[in-house]
Amino acid sequence: MAESQGLDPRAELQALRSRLAEAEQTLEAIRSGEIDALIVGDDVYTLDSANAASNRLRSDVLAQMKDAVVAVDAEERVIYLNRAAEAQYGQASSQVLGHPLGHLFAVRWYRVDDDAVAATAMRDAGAWRGECVHVRHDGGEIHVESTVTVLREASAPADGRLIVSRDVSVRYRAAAALREAMSELGRSQREFATLVENSPFIFTRFDRDLRHVYVSPLIEQVTGRPPSAFIGKTHEEAGMPAALASQWRGLLRNAFDTGSSSDARFSFSTRDGELRHFEARLIPEISAEGGVESVLSIASDVTEREVADRERHAAEESLREADRRKDVFLATLAHELRNPLAPIGNALQIMRMSADSTAHDNARGMIERQLRQLVHLVDDLLDVSRISQGKVELRRQRIELAAVIANAIETSRPVIDAGRHELVLAPGSGPEIVVDGDMTRLTQVVANLLNNAARYTPAGGRITVRTRRDGDRAVVTVSDTGIGIAADKLPAVFEMFAQIDSRSARSQGGLGIGLALVKRLVEMHGGSVAVTSEGAGRGSRFEVHLPAQTPAPAPGGVDAAEPAPSAGVGGHILIADDNHDSADSMAAMLAMLGYRTTVVYDGDEALQAAAELRPGTAILDLGMPRVSGEDVARRLRREPWARGMVLIALSGWGRDDDRRRTVEAGFDHHFVKPVDLDVLSALLASRGARR
Repeated sequence: MAESQGLDPRAELQALRSRLAEAEQTLEAIRSGEIDALIVGDDVYTLDSANAASNRLRSDVLAQMKDAVVAVDAEERVIYLNRAAEAQYGQASSQVLGHPLGHLFAVRWYRVDDDAVAATAMRDAGAWRGECVHVRHDGGEIHVESTVTVLREASAPADGRLIVSRDVSVRYRAAAALREAMSELGRSQREFATLVENSPFIFTRFDRDLRHVYVSPLIEQVTGRPPSAFIGKTHEEAGMPAALASQWRGLLRNAFDTGSSSDARFSFSTRDGELRHFEARLIPEISAEGGVESVLSIASDVTEREVADRERHAAEESLREADRRKDVFLATLAHELRNPLAPIGNALQIMRMSADSTAHDNARGMIERQLRQLVHLVDDLLDVSRISQGKVELRRQRIELAAVIANAIETSRPVIDAGRHELVLAPGSGPEIVVDGDMTRLTQVVANLLNNAARYTPAGGRITVRTRRDGDRAVVTVSDTGIGIAADKLPAVFEMFAQIDSRSARSQGGLGIGLALVKRLVEMHGGSVAVTSEGAGRGSRFEVHLPAQTPAPAPGGVDAAEPAPSAGVGGHILIADDNHDSADSMAAMLAMLGYRTTVVYDGDEALQAAAELRPGTAILDLGMPRVSGEDVARRLRREPWARGMVLIALSGWGRDDDRRRTVEAGFDHHFVKPVDLDVLSALLASRGARR
């Protein structure tokens, strides 16, 4: 039943009592004989009619009430209920009159402790008003405001109760919903506060005067100041930097004026002095009237992302530069490979067309020089690959720095002489300088510096080499009177594929990897290399620093170890290579040097020939069909008669891993194609050819 509006059960009950009292007084006057009849208009009321009128009056008043009215006698049997009660409890009078009240509804009080308390209160006070639940006969529950009045004569005991109740279920549910909403709101506020206080974002709210009205606790980690230092203040009043305060003033004014959200980026120095970068989202908050009443800022620290972006941009730029250098390198490589191929081709044509021995000698010398250039290019490329992969192992020993310089000058002499340069070897002072290093690699370092100086110095220039000891460091200096290096190019000199002046007409070529190799090889020895130049046209100066060693005392004698077997001039050499031209040409050259040779073209033939001829030396190609050169070496080393044989590996592969495998297979030496005949002949003629 819908809740009645504007009705007060107490007021209605009071009016009812007044009207009943008047009727009782009139009825009593008739009964006592004070009056014989009551005339109202045209009607005459006697004693009987007065009693009937009183009853009708009571019934009419109770029937018209919108609150439910139920009367029970002293035994709690229902003796009356009005139409509102019938509707409220879903039963007609005929169904409940004379039945116990529980047949109509049961009462569950919740404003007092229990029914006994309510009964005691009514007995003492004669009435009780409170809120309770009426449980209907069908099980439905109604929240009601109930007024219970004891019915009795003036001094007689109670002979019943009058129960007037109003259905307030709608109001109760609304109040319950409101309580739940308030509870949910409180929970949401607590959750929001927890979220904000533990969020990685800085939440800030500003009023229309641009003052802080809320600042999340994270602000203290950034500024070293608590939120209370900002509340009620603008950025300027809070002591923020002027530029930052001005930026925020413009951002907030725009948000209040336009009512539109916007994004902002700003930087701020933390309490530790670290510059941090932030991104903020400004969100206008609209009032009930439709205007912007505040602006909420949500800021996040994006410093790590900024750093990552800068690093990514730098990496991308580095990759672009590396790609550009790679393109330049490939073009340079093609150019450098074509340069020696052209004179080699020309020399072969001269030898074919001319019978003059002098022309042949000149052509042969040209081919040898260009071939050395090709070998040098390939060696540099292989060295770059091995060093980049960390596969170069230094064969360290105590060596005199003067020997390194002498070997390097011998290696670079052709390039220096071709440029008609003057080479000055400045005399050293003091004891001989000794270093712990790899003779081959240190010779390569100094030779590359000499080659670089010769290439970038105009014809007839001067190249100077100096050595000195500086404390615990051995120093080698190579200076020239060449084209020099611009100041902005100095940092890139030792980078891979970098060339000092690749477009200069005075450049003598190169792949741009020589100085990169110098730097890496020197660093592998625990040293460093640096370059200086006074500018273009004023020469350059390279200085290598290496850890110096204490010179060893003079030896007391010579090791008289028994020499190992060697091929010796006129010895027998077995040559095995599946490339017929390579094998035959090698045999022809060695025959010219006085050696007896036997040539085979696969591994099986090599094993058979070795068993039959038992040569002192075998030169074996590694990549032969059926049985590889490594397998031939392993099998020979298992034969007692071949244990003293000198085994030389010949291959197009020269990496450290390749050399390690040939040593493990039993080879004494490893040569990379094409073989330098002078080196090979010196080895064959030496008394220490064996390993």
